[in-house]
Amino acid sequence: MCRITANAKMHSLKILLPDFNKNEKVYFYGHIFEETTARYVVYITKFSIIESDLMPYHKSKNNVIYGHYSPCDTEENITSNNYVIINRSMQIQAIKLNKVSVAPPSNCVIMKYDYDKFKRSKIHLSASNMDDYFSKLQKLIQRDHNSILGNRDCEETFTINSWIASSMFIQHLLSYIHLLTWLRRSISRDKTVQLKQANLILAITVDFLLGYVVLTLLVQDKKELSVMLMDLLEKLVNSLYSLLKWLMGAPAGLKLNYAFNNMLGKYFSYHIQLWWLFLDVSGEKLHIVLQIYQYVGYLGLTFQAAMVCDMICIATFHAYCIYVYAARLFNIQMSGLIALFRLFVGRKRNPLRARIDSCEYCSEQLFVGTVAFSALLLLLPTTTMYYTVFTIFRAMSLAVQSALARFIHLVQTMPLYVTVLWLIRSPKVAGNIFVEMAPEGGPSPLVLNVRVLPKSLGSLIHDFKPPAVRAKPVEWNNLVSNLLTGKQIT
Repeated sequence: MCRITANAKMHSLKILLPDFNKNEKVYFYGHIFEETTARYVVYITKFSIIESDLMPYHKSKNNVIYGHYSPCDTEENITSNNYVIINRSMQIQAIKLNKVSVAPPSNCVIMKYDYDKFKRSKIHLSASNMDDYFSKLQKLIQRDHNSILGNRDCEETFTINSWIASSMFIQHLLSYIHLLTWLRRSISRDKTVQLKQANLILAITVDFLLGYVVLTLLVQDKKELSVMLMDLLEKLVNSLYSLLKWLMGAPAGLKLNYAFNNMLGKYFSYHIQLWWLFLDVSGEKLHIVLQIYQYVGYLGLTFQAAMVCDMICIATFHAYCIYVYAARLFNIQMSGLIALFRLFVGRKRNPLRARIDSCEYCSEQLFVGTVAFSALLLLLPTTTMYYTVFTIFRAMSLAVQSALARFIHLVQTMPLYVTVLWLIRSPKVAGNIFVEMAPEGGPSPLVLNVRVLPKSLGSLIHDFKPPAVRAKPVEWNNLVSNLLTGKQIT
């Protein structure tokens, strides 16, 4: 904060003045700063038609300025250190700095602004061609009114351990606790509900109401729902049995290795049989699971979606196991074929230097390599068939889980509050500055009108989104690479 000095000549002056009623006398209070030598900026942050209303602020501080606007050309006996008088035609009648009268400069700009929008806006105001005058004005106004801007948020990062990420319900529960903790701390710190917090509160309310409606529609007869779910699981298991029998034959007319195909088919069928036995035994307790679902479901639709996601993982666990076996087998065969192919061209991989070096092989090594390469190559179509089919199953399961995760994130970050404020053009979402020439302006002082317009809906949604955990993005390059080499996709 620069100390105000009384210069014999003022080079330039900028006054940011509220746009008030021109037909009556108005007293105002603000702050004056010296940018450089003899160049001043005045921010008027309070005004009233009654002078006594500004008495609590009437202190002889070095950077505080008082004054009044009068419809007629009058000059009064002023006792304050810093004072400015403006007449009806926006001409400066008098200026005092440290009780010393100063001649109004020829380079003078008066910017009239909407006081209510600057006071109520919860967004940092700025204009690229006006330095930071408007941002500083907004901070001074809201500081004088004990208000706080809404996007001065210090969000805490929230990470989830890999073992927790395997359960969508546990992941969502911890994320929910993190959001509620952030909400409590931010409201306690700001002493008020800001735009981001209001967005989260409204999203939680809508989530709770949607969850109640869905539960009312679904959980009416638990026994009937239990029977329906068991029938659905039985159809899923039977369809996998039928698929394995089809693969053990000649799928799509392909001629596969009979012995290897028959072994894989029986091995995978045994896993499906074991899993169906587990589901059949645990199905007797399915009503307990539905009871838990009902109680947890009252917490909101997002909790129901998280439980459904975990149920899908459990119901398709046997297909996941088959996918893991097939992927691992395919990966071993592909790695073996690549390594043996290097043998034919006289090369080998050097793991110490992480590069491919030249190497000379004897005839016995080439013979063994040729036999192994032929065996792996002839068995590869059978493995590829199983790997392709169950990779498709795995991809479908992951797609459903990803859709549910994105749905949960969407519900938690619904921008309902800022959308309503934007639709009604509330001053709280005003953030864009538009400066235009005022009709009463002249050569000196130059009078400008400062308009505060609502920000775009897209920027509001982006800036005031609650800090919910985002769904893991799909890394397409790694996904394609993993599919071609048989590495597991997660």
